[in-house]
Amino acid sequence: MTFRTPAPKSSSFRVPPDIRAVPSARRRVVAIVRDWNVPLLEDTVETLELLTGEVITNAVLHTGEGCQVTVSWDGLRVRLEAEDTKGGRLPQRGPAGLDDESGRGLQLVDGLAQAWGCRPTTEGKAIWFEIGGCSPSLSRPSSAASESDFSFGAGDAQRLVAMAEPGSRVPRGSRPPVAAT
Repeated sequence: MTFRTPAPKSSSFRVPPDIRAVPSARRRVVAIVRDWNVPLLEDTVETLELLTGEVITNAVLHTGEGCQVTVSWDGLRVRLEAEDTKGGRLPQRGPAGLDDESGRGLQLVDGLAQAWGCRPTTEGKAIWFEIGGCSPSLSRPSSAASESDFSFGAGDAQRLVAMAEPGSRVPRGSRPPVAAT
């Protein structure tokens, strides 16, 4: 069966400088991705929604301003970028104490996204993350893994990939394993 790579898609919207706008922005991102019929498992959509909330909340709370959100799909991954107009130091993932009420947002992004980062812009900074395709823990080998563990065509090695067929909806909690060699 031959699969065509879907045409890249992108959508942007502005989030006002009000923390109460974050839930609506999260739902809007999910609605955009679903409208595009992006083949993501329900667990991956939930992770997208969680990370979207973390990134947008950081932009609104730490700048006192709104942010511009851009969500895009390249046929393999969904990318979300939240851009604010507040310059200064780029955010970094830091430790959070057991009793801290905040400070875990970028730890979640780091642990659940396939890739993430931040970059300066002409007027401020942008925080971005990518998700989709296969689960993050399988797509990023741990630092303890040796290169030979992941060499192309190595014997009968297989890895599980969490993907849904284009246009299908996978029920919540269902994770059909797909062997990729």
